[in-house]
Amino acid sequence: MTKHGHAVDAVFLIGLFLWAGCAGPQPSARDLQVIESASKAESMQAQRTILDLHAEIQGLQRDLGAARAAQARLEGELREAQHRVQEAQHQVDAQREELTRVREERDRLAQTGREVQGQLVELGRLRQQAADAEGSQARLQAMEAAVEKQARELAELKAGAQKSAARLKRKLSTVELAVSSTEGPLDRPVSTGAPPSSSLRTVIVRPGDTLWDLARKHRVQLAELMTVNKLASDRIRPGQELILPEP
Repeated sequence: MTKHGHAVDAVFLIGLFLWAGCAGPQPSARDLQVIESASKAESMQAQRTILDLHAEIQGLQRDLGAARAAQARLEGELREAQHRVQEAQHQVDAQREELTRVREERDRLAQTGREVQGQLVELGRLRQQAADAEGSQARLQAMEAAVEKQARELAELKAGAQKSAARLKRKLSTVELAVSSTEGPLDRPVSTGAPPSSSLRTVIVRPGDTLWDLARKHRVQLAELMTVNKLASDRIRPGQELILPEP
């Protein structure tokens, strides 16, 4: 019979005696002693029940505090990861702007090359004219020197642009790799660690058992045992059913 059943029986017994007192002769001293003893026993039982409930509430409050602390820690880690992703994204945007600038510089160099090509055509024409007129020799030499200087400058600009583009591509690849590795854990689904229901092994906690003893007895890792059963701490109680992970 449960604790509540004993309390109901005591109340019923007291009511029965009171009804009997009203309907007939008064209850005897022995009957009153029996009623008093029953009331005291139920009162002590109720006090023990209250103490048990108070202890259980304290345990639940500790578990709730641990769960809230774990939640706050996870939220902090999430905010930190999001901050790192934002910083990496800013770096990628900056590198892309740099790449755009280099491409514009490359287009400008291409335009300069076309201009130099036109000047080379003009130089050929002048050379042809110089064959007909010796007076154009000085001008032709000056033009040749200018064209050669521009050709050297163009070659230097092309070499610098190629180096800048290669260096920028390497930086962009490194930053994009860092972004992909940072965003991966945020998008990956979290595994619960629980085995399929068809292969579950369970164990009932007995008085005196500890989570560490059960993990050693069944040859499983303590962390895995806590993860499978979603335990925030190693506190267990008798009669509790635990799921054993696969060894």
